[in-house]
Amino acid sequence: MHTNEAIEALKIKALSLIEARVEVPDSYEYKSCLLLNHDAIPVFVFRYERQNGINSGYGGEYFSVSVDLDATKIMGFMHVDKSHCGPGLPDDDSAKQSAVDAIKRLAPDLDGQYEIKWVLSLKEEPEKIPHESPFPFTDESGVTQLVTGVRVKLFFNQLNSWGWVIVGRDGKLVAFEREVNWNTVMNRRSTPAWLHDPFVQDLFTDLQANIQAG
Repeated sequence: MHTNEAIEALKIKALSLIEARVEVPDSYEYKSCLLLNHDAIPVFVFRYERQNGINSGYGGEYFSVSVDLDATKIMGFMHVDKSHCGPGLPDDDSAKQSAVDAIKRLAPDLDGQYEIKWVLSLKEEPEKIPHESPFPFTDESGVTQLVTGVRVKLFFNQLNSWGWVIVGRDGKLVAFEREVNWNTVMNRRSTPAWLHDPFVQDLFTDLQANIQAG
């Protein structure tokens, strides 16, 4: 069992790993950190929001990163921001190359240890749900916006799990996730989606309902 002092030291180490491997947008600042579980892997989930305070809080624009408790692996990140909305997505080949380059930087231990299974664009009106589903957020005017990108789906052979890189405009990354387990019967992930605000908000709503019912 880790002491509070040990966890704080690992948190500092995790922040150093983020600084070395992840490009946190300049206009964003650190907001919070939670210690959660990525299936059986304890992870820090760091949340960043706009420095100017506009459109902050869950359901708004944000940048989140998850790091394993030992601070050796970037488990994933998500950038929900209006810069990732609208036209201008890359073609499939460009998205694949961006994904390959991203893995080398974000997860060097996975380099050469995966297969690219398919490539699909996220759509504002998706047909293949959830693979083409966009990421919604509410802007400062209260209007729902949809983040899109090109999802490059990966299978990690040795880990027997899935992951992806989602590439946006000008090769900028929308998201990366690794070691995600998939429930084929339910056609959805079974690994908790701590980087996705709708997942966290639904969980909080369910918790409140259970408390009120009890």
